[in-house]
Amino acid sequence: MDELLSLINKWANIKHIKAEKDGERAQLYVKLCQRIKVAIQEGGSSNPATNMYLAQAMDVAKKKSMPIANIQNCIKSAQGDKNKQQVVWYEIRGPRGCYMMAQALTDAPKRTKDTLSSILRRNGAAYAESSARHLFDHKGIIVATSEAKSDVLDKAVDDAIDCGAEEVVPGEVEGQLKFFCEMKELNIIKTKLESKNYKIISADFDLIPKMKVELSDSEMEAVSKLVDKVEDHPEIVKLYDNIA
Repeated sequence: MDELLSLINKWANIKHIKAEKDGERAQLYVKLCQRIKVAIQEGGSSNPATNMYLAQAMDVAKKKSMPIANIQNCIKSAQGDKNKQQVVWYEIRGPRGCYMMAQALTDAPKRTKDTLSSILRRNGAAYAESSARHLFDHKGIIVATSEAKSDVLDKAVDDAIDCGAEEVVPGEVEGQLKFFCEMKELNIIKTKLESKNYKIISADFDLIPKMKVELSDSEMEAVSKLVDKVEDHPEIVKLYDNIA
């Protein structure tokens, strides 16, 4: 009997873990689908061959193992969207002059703003009183690894110049490099880096802060909770910040 109970408990734990992972995967797919819809609006086309935003959103979705059928369904859904969803930006002010830019896909911007406002109030933040857009640059970012065994960064700097990238720095993950470029050059530079035997981890558009703000440990803890709450909002697609 004890052995049977042990097996039952083990299976219950496995099912619980699987359910959690399935839930996380489903939530990820929802966010990726929203992003595809945003890309179609931003690029004005559902054809990835002529819409660089959509091409990149689809590439990100594929790298996250989103099934092709799901991606195609998202595109069809965007084409037949009867609710007229809009891409809206909400600018948020946190502690010590840190700012966040929240991109949303919503059919009711005021409702989204109100529900988001409640989250901000409960977490010590508020909407920015003036525009925060000037604090960020819109750039293309390519994360890649190099085949070079030595002088990796020096070689990457030369290759970045060769390919037309603006800058290259070490990535957050050891062994990775981060190339910055103009948005319209993203696919061109990605292809050039591949021709130089770089393995592309990701290629995406991002808002890059012109200056970053240092927070104390307690401020960082509070902001981390805020970020989690905002990102969990069902209509928020992406969140950017200028936190160091």
